[in-house]
Amino acid sequence: MNLSKTRAVMTKETRHILRDRATFLMLLLIPVFLMIAFSYSLAVDVNEVPITLLDADRSPLSREFVAVLSNSKDLVVGKEAENYAQAETWFDRGSIKAVVIIPPSFSEKLNAGQAVEVQVLVDGTDPTTAQFAINHILSRSQSFGYEMALRVLSKQASSRALVSMKEPIDLRVQTWYNPTLNNEKGILPAMLALALSLPAVAVMGAIVREKELGTLETIFATPLSRGELLVGKIIPYIISSLISALLCAAAAVYIFEAPFRGSLALFLLLAMDFFLHAFSMALLMSIFLPSQAAASLVGLLFFLFPGFFLSGIFYPISAFPPVVQHEASFLPSTPFVAVVRGLMIKGQGLETLWRQAALMFGMGVTITFLSILLFKKKLR
Repeated sequence: MNLSKTRAVMTKETRHILRDRATFLMLLLIPVFLMIAFSYSLAVDVNEVPITLLDADRSPLSREFVAVLSNSKDLVVGKEAENYAQAETWFDRGSIKAVVIIPPSFSEKLNAGQAVEVQVLVDGTDPTTAQFAINHILSRSQSFGYEMALRVLSKQASSRALVSMKEPIDLRVQTWYNPTLNNEKGILPAMLALALSLPAVAVMGAIVREKELGTLETIFATPLSRGELLVGKIIPYIISSLISALLCAAAAVYIFEAPFRGSLALFLLLAMDFFLHAFSMALLMSIFLPSQAAASLVGLLFFLFPGFFLSGIFYPISAFPPVVQHEASFLPSTPFVAVVRGLMIKGQGLETLWRQAALMFGMGVTITFLSILLFKKKLR
């Protein structure tokens, strides 16, 4: 392979990237916009769910229970309903997502050490918000009930019995890397892999555009080899996309306050590894595509949609059937999701991420050579 000829193709392709606004936007700016849009719509935590209460007991103990339910920003307890019909009206208007109905005998039964049935009505039109409300109401009710049980025991049991009484299970939970289980910090780094798949669509268009415009005929007349042509085309796109990777990482850190505990140099190195894998697949597919419209459609269907569902962003790969796991392993975004999460959230180094890096590099080099072999310097 002649380096001077390859450099000439790189210069030509770089000028095209800088002059063509659509290609420039798809490589540098649209991935950042896509990541921000996806993050705002998919990586936000549910909070401040509006609920109301129907307190038929109105005792000091029921007011204490109300205070327990409303002691954080997860649930917002608004104006209490005066009757069931009013709560139903608020449900219909969508102004509340749940109502907690406290029975008249609430304090009497609790003080007697008896179980109390507290009814919870939830608006199920939004399952995510409904499940969030159920989980938080349930956890706080259990905490309040456990505290009340201890109070009753302290009144009825002897001091000796209290000393000997122990909890059956002393469960102490500690969460590493993301102690608050913040949804943004878990999903945002993975969104980089999805957004940075978009430049691969531009790479597909780079070859297909030459076919449509007829400029490949002029290139075929030159002494360029197939390898010099394809490698010279792909390198400028990798360099341009690295700038987009930096912008996406900066947006994740400074806009969404995502952590970045790893090495920036390693991030760029592994991003280049990812682009080699993704762009080599784009080159291989572009050889068989007849038009830019077909290239755009195939690019979206291959890089974005499967990457969205199968790369482990929302569900672990191990949860899929074996056939789907095998298919997901060929997607460039699958190893890169693990790389970005490990590097940004855990601060992992190459000694931990080398398997994913080797997979992307091996796939990238293999598919690039396959593309060179299949690419013919003639028009059909």
